[in-house]
Formats: sequence, C-alpha cells, structure tokens
Amino acid sequence: MDKIFCGFRTSKHPEAVKRELIRRIADTGSKPQHEDTINNMLQEASLWVTDGSSEFEENSGMHVYTSWAKSNRATFENFFTKDFLLHLLCDRLQNSSKAITLVHDSMHILQGTSSFLSLCHIIEVKAISFVREHPNILTLKAFCQLMLEFRECIPKGAFTSTFCTTLVQVMSAASSENSQENPDQFVLAVSVIAQLLNHIWQNASTETILQSLKMIFRVISVIDEDFEPSISLGALVKYIPLKFITTVIKNVVADGGVQDTNMTAALIRMIDWLRWPSSQNVDQWVVAFLRGLATVHKYTILVNVTESKVDQVFDMLQYPGIRDPAMKVLEHMLLSFQHSPVAFHQIVDQVPSIVKLLRCENSHGAQECLAKLGELLHCLMFLHAGFPDLYDPILELIKDLAKPSAGLIKLRLAENKWTAQKTEITGYVSKFQPKSETGKTGLINLGNTCYMNSILQALYMCDSFRRDVLDFAPNAQCRLILKLQQTFAFLSHSQRAAYAPGPLLKVARPPWFSSGHQHDCSEFLRYLLDQLHEQELAAMKRRQEGDDFNQEQMEMSSPEHVSPPNIYKSRLRSAQIVNTDVPTKEAVSAEKTPILGIRCLNTFDPTLVERTFGGKMITTFKCLKCNNESSRIESFTDIPLAFPDGSKENITSSSLIGGKSMVQTSDVVDQDSADGHNVEADAGTTKSPEGSDGGIRLNDLVQYYLEPEKLEGDNQYKCDKCNSLQDAERCLKITQAPNYLIVTLLRFSYNIKTQSRSKLFTEVSYPKSLQLPVHCCGTDSDMPLASPRCKVSKSDDGYCKNMLYGLCGVVVHSGTSSECGHYYSYARHSLPVQQKHNCDMETDSLPGSQGPPGGEDTDYLQDKWYLFNDSHVIYSSYSSFSNVTKRFGRDTAYVLLYRKIDADPSTRIDLNESIHPAVLDSPLRTDLRDQVAKDNARYLQEQELEARTLAARRTVNAKPLSSWYKYEDSDDQGGSPGGCGPGGGGFGGMDTSGSRFVY
Repeated sequence: MDKIFCGFRTSKHPEAVKRELIRRIADTGSKPQHEDTINNMLQEASLWVTDGSSEFEENSGMHVYTSWAKSNRATFENFFTKDFLLHLLCDRLQNSSKAITLVHDSMHILQGTSSFLSLCHIIEVKAISFVREHPNILTLKAFCQLMLEFRECIPKGAFTSTFCTTLVQVMSAASSENSQENPDQFVLAVSVIAQLLNHIWQNASTETILQSLKMIFRVISVIDEDFEPSISLGALVKYIPLKFITTVIKNVVADGGVQDTNMTAALIRMIDWLRWPSSQNVDQWVVAFLRGLATVHKYTILVNVTESKVDQVFDMLQYPGIRDPAMKVLEHMLLSFQHSPVAFHQIVDQVPSIVKLLRCENSHGAQECLAKLGELLHCLMFLHAGFPDLYDPILELIKDLAKPSAGLIKLRLAENKWTAQKTEITGYVSKFQPKSETGKTGLINLGNTCYMNSILQALYMCDSFRRDVLDFAPNAQCRLILKLQQTFAFLSHSQRAAYAPGPLLKVARPPWFSSGHQHDCSEFLRYLLDQLHEQELAAMKRRQEGDDFNQEQMEMSSPEHVSPPNIYKSRLRSAQIVNTDVPTKEAVSAEKTPILGIRCLNTFDPTLVERTFGGKMITTFKCLKCNNESSRIESFTDIPLAFPDGSKENITSSSLIGGKSMVQTSDVVDQDSADGHNVEADAGTTKSPEGSDGGIRLNDLVQYYLEPEKLEGDNQYKCDKCNSLQDAERCLKITQAPNYLIVTLLRFSYNIKTQSRSKLFTEVSYPKSLQLPVHCCGTDSDMPLASPRCKVSKSDDGYCKNMLYGLCGVVVHSGTSSECGHYYSYARHSLPVQQKHNCDMETDSLPGSQGPPGGEDTDYLQDKWYLFNDSHVIYSSYSSFSNVTKRFGRDTAYVLLYRKIDADPSTRIDLNESIHPAVLDSPLRTDLRDQVAKDNARYLQEQELEARTLAARRTVNAKPLSSWYKYEDSDDQGGSPGGCGPGGGGFGGMDTSGSRFVY
C-alpha cells in the first residue's frame, strides 16, 4: 500500500481518478496494517503535506495522514517523536504553514497521551526561534492557532515577554503588498496573531505588557528609508488595556531618549492605523498622545504631525468602517491647532466632496458624521475668522445644519487648546502664563505704562473704532495708526496671554512724557486722538495736492522729534469767532451758515477720529450791557467735567486743568502730604458735595457743564462792541453728538495757594445710560413729529433733544496724583442689544424729564464686563466697579466712555449673542495676519524651548529608569486692583508671557 501511494504521486491519472484513489487509500488505514506500512504511509503523507507542489497534493497528503494516524493511534504515538517534531519546526520546508497545520492535527490526535506534554514543552522551547525564522504571515497564523488551542505550548516565565515582543517585530514587517495572499486572508491572519497576544496579555504581568508596548513604540518610531512598519500593528490596539494610556504616554513624552523625529514618525504611523479594518481605540491613543505632547510643550511635533496628516485623516471620513475614530482625531487636531489657520485651510477644498458623499449615503452613521462635521466647521470658521472667500461656499453648503452656540464653540476650543493642557512636569512653573479664561489678551506694562494700556484696552473694546482702525488702508504717512492697527490685530488674534505694545509706545508717547514715569492717561488719550487726526488729515491734504511726500520730512514730523504741541490746537484750529448783533439762532446755525461750520473750512472727508469721537459745540458770549453776542463753533473729542464748588461765579484762575481750588478739603489729598500708601480715603470714608446721597450723579455734572455761566468781577469778558471789560454770560450748546462720548472727570488740580498737586476723591455715580442734550437748529418744519415716546422741546433758535448713550468703558485711577499711582480699566463690547420693548433713542429735554426710558439703569449694551489690568484680564460686572471708591478709597473713575445708542434695530445684536472681535471685524490684511501667525508660532516655540531646557537640566541628575526608544530585551536584560510696575497691575507677580518685540 505504501509503495502504491508513493508511486501514485507521480502518476498522470486524471484528477478525478486520483481523488477517488486517495479516498480509498485513506479508508484503508482503518483496516489492520503492519507497523512498518503505517510508518511508511505516515512518512509519505507528511512529505505530500510539507513538500507538495500543488494544493491537491497538500490536501490529499493531509487527508491520508490524519486518517491513518487516527486509526493507528498507538503506532502514530511512536511515529510522532521529538525528532520528527523538531524536523517540522526547524527544517526549511517548502510549505511551512502546512507543516504547522500537520503539527496542529497531530497534537489533536495525541492529546491525552503520555508524550503530549513533552511535545508541548518542545514547542514552547522552540516558539521564539520559530517565529523569528518563519515571518510568513500565514505560517504565523497557523502557529498562533496551534497555541490558542494548546496553551501549554505558550512560553512561560521570562520568555513570555520575549515571545510577545518577537511577535510584534514580525507583525511589523508583514505587509499585504508583499504577501502572496489576498487582503482578506492577510487581515484574518493578523487577527489570529492579535488574539494570541490578547490571551497572553490577559494572563501576563504588567511588566510583560509594558515590554510589548515598548517594542511597538520602538518599531513605529524607527527612522529607516528601507523599512516601513506595517499598519497591521493597529490590530493590536483594541487589545491593549486602556488603563495603560496614562502610564505609557507620561513616560514616552518625558523620555529624553526619544528624539522629535522619532516621536513624529511614531505619531504619523499611529494615525495610519486608523485605516486598519475595524480598528478600535486607536483614536483614543492618538488623541492622548497629542494631549500628552502638549503637556510637555513639544509643539513642534504637534505642528508637524497635524500639517502632514490632517488632510489624510479628513479623507478617511468617506469610509464608513473607520469614519467615527477618524472624526474624533480630526476634531482634536483641528480644534487644538489654534495658532494658525494653515491646518484648517488644508482641508477646505475637500469639504464639498465629503459633504456631498455623506449626504448621498443613506445611513444613520453618515448623517451623524455630517452633523459633527458641520459643528466642527463652524468652530473653525469662528476661530480662524477673516477669510470670507474661503468660508462663504462652506457656509452655503452647511446652512441647513445646526450651528453650535458661541458658548459651546468657546468651550470646545478651550478644551482642546494645546496651552490648556495641564503640564506633567513636576514642580514646573512656567514664565508663560496661560491666556485669560475670558479669551482676551492683556497688555504688558513696559514700565509705568499703565496710563497707555488702560486707554488702549478701553479703545479696543469700542467695536466700531476697532473695526475702522483695522480696515484703515496702509499709508506710510500715518505711522501712528499703523502701529495701532498692529496692536489691535494682536489683541484680537494673539495666542499670548499678553502682548507688549512697544512699537506703539515709541510713536504714541507724547514727547514731553518721560520714559519710565507715570503720566496722566487723559492727557495721553487726547494726544493720541489728536495725532491720529492730524496724520490722517495731512495724508488727505497731500493726496489732494498730489505732492510727493518727503520721507525725511515725515520722520522729522513724527512724535519723537516735534516739540510739545498745544493739546487743544487741532480742536481750535478751524474754530471761527463771529461778532454779531443778530439773534443767537442766526449765529449758531452751523448747517445754514457755512462760515461757522468746521467742515466748511476744509473739503476733506471726516477723519477716523472725527467719525468716531468727534462732536461739535457752540460757545456764545453775551455782553450784559449792550446785548452783543459772539459765537464760535468748535469740534471736541471729549467733555471735561469739573466738580461744583458752590457756584460758577467762584471759579478763578487759581484752578488749573480741572478740579477747583476751593473744593471741600476733606475730599482732596495733596500729593506732597500723602505718599500714596497712607491716604485718608483708604479708610473707605469719602465726603461728597451732595452730602447724604453718597456722591454726585454724572448727569448732574453734565448739566452743570452746560448751564450758563456769569463772567463778572475778575473774570469779566472783553466786549468788542463796548471795547471794554463787561459783565457777560457764557453759554455752551452741543450741536453734534459724537458716536462715542468721552467724559473726563477733572479730579487733578494744582493749588496755587498751597503750591501742591491734589486729587479730588469725590465719588461719582455714573449710570448705565446717559442723556446728552443736543441743540438742533432749524425751523418748525425741521422739527421731528411729537410722539408719546419722543417729545420735542422748542426754543427760540431751534429745538433740543436728548441723545441716549450706553456706558461701555471706565478708566480708573488708583492713587493720590496724576503723576503717581496706577490705571486700570473696565470695558465691554459696545454693540447695542435688542430690547424686549422698543423705545425711541432720542428723548425729550422738557423740564421734569427723569432720564431715558426705563431710567438710568436701563442697559442697552450686553452686561458682560471685563477688567483690564495691564497683562491681567478677568470677568467683572457693573456692580464691581460702580462703587469702587467705597471699597478702595484711592480708586476713582477718571475717564468714562459712552456709546451712542443707534435707533436702527438692524444694528443691534441679541442679548445673549457672543461678541468675538475676530468674527465681527473684517479680515486682517495679509501683512498683519502673517505677523500674528508668526508670533503665535514663535510663542509655541518659546514655551517648548523653556520646557526642553528644564527637562535637560533634570536629566543631568536623574536618568530615566527605562527608555521607550532604546528597547531592553529580556533576553539581554487679594486687595485693590491698584499697583503699577513692569509685568502688570495689582494682582501680583511679573508677567513675561508676551514678546518684548514685534519683528
């Protein structure tokens, strides 16, 4: 029989005949046979299996072998010896996978015999070498199936770890492209190997699992042009216990032996694992690694990985099997990449095709993915605002998808931000402070520059002014506004906690301001607005005249070179004084009498300052002897409000700048008698000229400012008609209301009698809503129609209406003099909100009128306040600062900003709508956007350098116990916000989180 079987192998009979003969030979094994015949048949059949040249021979040999072995078990036990097993495991056979199948079937037959355990031990001993010597994926599949059934063959003790790492190494070299088998067979083979590792890990020690994970990381982090690890390693991830994520990532990211290139390669290959069929938990490991790298400030790796893989991850959304994990990785990559729009813009072109595919796919998973994608796109367009050409098509594409609220968008951005990840470096205190939870950027105090910072932050929150500044067309002649643009751009888009406005300070500081000394913020504000106006006006004139501007002249006329100008010069330059015997109404008709109107004296469009802060008022002097009147119209950018001291007749020349010399002494602190730390007002008790009501109302100060004033005694007026000093009356009327009203409370004065500088601490209650009387010239036909909500007050020379304003900014001075102390500001965005009940924005000025509709507490702006204290920005509230003097005696409101409430409802926003400057404003110019993006990238590099320097210092004295890159084989074995100085306001500490320079 054995000779017939041996000769049959080379016969040329038809295959059908051969199959029938093989069946008969297999059945013959059940009949009594001589032992030699049995051994010869088993030997010959094993050769058919291990060296067969065709599938027919392999299958026929296996059929005969198992039939004869099962029928002759006693003889087979003597046949399947240690030497025969070693032959199958160690010799180079043509069909190694079939040889293992032969071993597998033999062990089935021998199970329960006396030789079974000894054979298992042989397999256990040779397991590691077999895996190393037989990297073919199908052979490994057969070997792992053997071990999964006969677990006695799995290496034990110290060899378990080595066996696992060896399997990982061999898997990493396996590839479906290099395999002769089809992809489905390859995936199935990898799945069997992964199942064996899973079984071992479930019963192994923690150290064994960690050694396997180290090998996985070592393989995927290697840099070798001739070797690319197989993505089949992704099949192992779902079997790795999630409890190891924290331990593994904490050790890997802190391992000094892992170079950036190795870590980058490892992360890129882990992301590729998402493409493995039915991958599980890969997204959790990838996101955890990205977060872990952020905790040690390795931003270079994060940038490189995101930019190189984000488009591929986005492309994975088209495949249902891997769509969900790909979306989770994509969301974190894009939401954490906040310093630049580069990563987001890499996928913009792919958005339409992916959205179209998801819409066409009629499945719950596709629709859920589409909803998540829509939310992600809204978040990214909110974060990287300013590219309407790119975003308009996307908005049209996803207009039917739900849009997340601004609060949800901010929450998601805050959760994923790199710099928001808690550092894992023990005892690490970074000089780079995290950005305020408000999302606002502070300004670094460059040495007693709080007078500038407080003003800049208040101006920045004036939304229309900020937008106009950022939209201003570049002009070399307007150096100041270019630097202001740069500052506003950084405040809107910088990732730093605070920005250093050094470039702006160089061109905005008044020449008479000494560097490093404290100065008056109101004086700085006036100079700033004056220079912005003058530079823009000069540019208009040169454009109109068509003259070439000499650069040298521009340099010599810059703020660093000119002599201190009169701060009121530009405001009075075009004022026209008119002497007339006609009634006042003919002299004050600014619109009908061209010679009296400022705009009639120049043909240029209004400047940025004029459009935003510019107003007009008319001053009329009336001689009480001859009734002659002289009037002049002048523009203004702020209204200085003095405090009453009994009567205007008592005002004398001893009062300079503002506060009166004859005020109650209990309300005044002389600088020479107080050092700024021991102030009577600190006790929290301040007296007010109003007595029991605890302070003066701002509306009363406005009324006091505008009421007629008698000029008599030493303050008589020289009448041109009488040609002598005469008693007279001076009257102020506002004829044009500014869009933003700046009110300065004149608290500082120089007392000639005492030869000392002093500050008035009288508390002023400033309302949320303010009325400003505006005089309108015209006839009866020009008057607006009366209504229940708008009553018009008629006078001899026209009519008067009260313009309604909403409080949007307060600059507070903490200290005893304008030359010492500290400035900080409270501000909010100045976009009006929709009210439940609409009301007229202009109210009457009839006697008995008690304020705007709803009273002074009616709020027309969002009640979301911020406290800006140099580099520190926090949330605040109206109640926190409206009575600040009561809580901190030295802290008094100094400059107030009110926004005119527009009567047009279309210009208002919803009460709860979030105001994000980057979204509200027009797109930044390319040069500004590039400056901010470069600085954001440099900020990440600065943080990374700091963290690496600290880590390098620590490794000098403490070497890691084990390296994740160098694999170790087991075989080888409270009080006031006041306070000024570099680094910020009165919250303590120096903040150096911002760059001291801008390219």
